[in-house]
Amino acid sequence: MQQYILPEGNNWYKGNLHMHTTRSDGHLDYEAALREYESHGYDFVAVTDHRKPSEAGEQGRMLVLPGVEWDTGDGAQNPVYHILGIGMTRASAADYQQNHSPSPQELVQTVLDADGVAILCHPSWSVMDPAGITCVKGISGAEIYNTVSGLPWNGERADSSVWFDIWASGGTLVPAVAGDDSHTYTGEQCRSFVMVNAAACTRDDIVGALRSGAFYASQGPRFKALTLDIACGIVHVEFSEDVKTVVFYSNVPWPAERVMSGAAGHVDYHISPSERYLRVELLDDSGCRAWSSPFAL
Repeated sequence: MQQYILPEGNNWYKGNLHMHTTRSDGHLDYEAALREYESHGYDFVAVTDHRKPSEAGEQGRMLVLPGVEWDTGDGAQNPVYHILGIGMTRASAADYQQNHSPSPQELVQTVLDADGVAILCHPSWSVMDPAGITCVKGISGAEIYNTVSGLPWNGERADSSVWFDIWASGGTLVPAVAGDDSHTYTGEQCRSFVMVNAAACTRDDIVGALRSGAFYASQGPRFKALTLDIACGIVHVEFSEDVKTVVFYSNVPWPAERVMSGAAGHVDYHISPSERYLRVELLDDSGCRAWSSPFAL
């Protein structure tokens, strides 16, 4: 019996869930930031200025979701957590300008109470203790890659994939998104995105797909199919022609098929007996990646 890890049917839409404007600390104004993403063919974005919820709208054919980035912690006395709120339909009742030290769970609950989805930002950049995932119950995903958290805008903390493996090895499967976290618009914009499978590019359909995990993260390479055949012990992956290498991550570090190169559009991975979860990365010749969320075996 085949299990579809990535959904079949519906449509795939390209989106960015993390960007800033001059309404907080971004370097482009709201309209210019939206035009930048529209010109690169995005289907939807969420403008997530710090502590300033944005409104729903459109930019040409591009859907604009309501968004915000809430934060807590100082990195010294209290750990840092940044939480995106995406697609809210109700105003937040919390006043974080006066409450500067909310718990991470308060931030998540604020988003959920406003009918949005909550995304944990850049755990690597935040130097997050992996065990801290227990403080953010109710999230719909976390950033496996955050463009502006890498060079030349920050140190090398853009890639948070090892956090997902630590979480999954401990039994917590966190869905993976990627985002730009655009601030300066000097090259970090329009690079890392989320591909969402939904019936239509509407607020309800995109938010519903984010809640259900019907997405993967990418910088260009595309998943075409990802299926699990437990009876045969095989994971089947189909992907775009630009993909040159496929890497499989699990709680077991040594299986022989961990890295497959030169594949022509599809590979089969044979599950080893002690593997409890799997996560798939696709790489093209330029080093751009796509990431599946970890899934149980």
